[in-house]
Amino acid sequence: MNSLNENKNYGNLLSLMVKSFLLAIFGIVFPVIYIFFPAMYISESLKEGIFKIMGIFLAVCLLIGAIFNPLNGLIVFAIFGPLILIFHYMISTKKSWQMTLLAGAISFFISIIVLILSFGINGEVINSPDTIKGITEVYNNIGQEVGLSDSEIFSLTNRISQMYKAFLQMAPSYLMVFSLVFSYIIYISVTRTMFARGRIIFGPPPLEFVKIPREFILFVGLSIFVLYLFNGSGDYYVFNKNLMFIFFFALFIEGFALVKFFMARFGLNTFLQTIIFIIALTIPYIQLIFIFLGFMDMFINLRKFGV
Repeated sequence: MNSLNENKNYGNLLSLMVKSFLLAIFGIVFPVIYIFFPAMYISESLKEGIFKIMGIFLAVCLLIGAIFNPLNGLIVFAIFGPLILIFHYMISTKKSWQMTLLAGAISFFISIIVLILSFGINGEVINSPDTIKGITEVYNNIGQEVGLSDSEIFSLTNRISQMYKAFLQMAPSYLMVFSLVFSYIIYISVTRTMFARGRIIFGPPPLEFVKIPREFILFVGLSIFVLYLFNGSGDYYVFNKNLMFIFFFALFIEGFALVKFFMARFGLNTFLQTIIFIIALTIPYIQLIFIFLGFMDMFINLRKFGV
């Protein structure tokens, strides 16, 4: 019996190694696939132990580096290694789901920042005239190839330059929000996987039951107002823009969670829910509706009307 169990365990570990390696290969071409990558290791670490699983993870990263490029393997290890360790520790020690979610997001955020800085990419580099010139030259060449006039090319490259500078200003809040969303997706995936295996983990609630703490919204809103009193110049202006993005994104999620609650309540299928979510992400007017609903839901429990 012990021999059968050992063989089964070895089979599971080998399967994990093969599946994660294939995901890593496809993830190099389609990075979005990496969403499913760390959850497998976290789930298995809760079953098999962290040392054994991290050994397999390291072997997969070395294999990626040997087949493709050592840099690829290093990047995968640097981004997901700390994330797997943090999630395993927080779940194993039964920390609250809020603390676990935040710890995972902070780990991912720091890993990305450290990785960027380790490649010598800092504020001076990304804001340098040479970098901006190199980006605009790409679009300048494209414009010439498609036959645009000089004035149209100038307008295009000018817009690209402005968009790039605006993106750099907003990059901190974009990365913070992405880290939280990424951490949430991983945590939910691990929770559902372990539940399917007969082990209950008290993870974050499904999206339709997500409630952003009112205190957080009020604190961020008050901070925006105080910074606005400084007349919004220089660093204050940039910092305030990032706070506003976080503020409105939190309200958007609150609003979408409310809408998803009613969609699930009335039996709307998952495909249509996904279409509505995509539409909400791409059409600004729909986003404003979701933000307004999120704001209303902060003070009025609208879900009680669907119970």
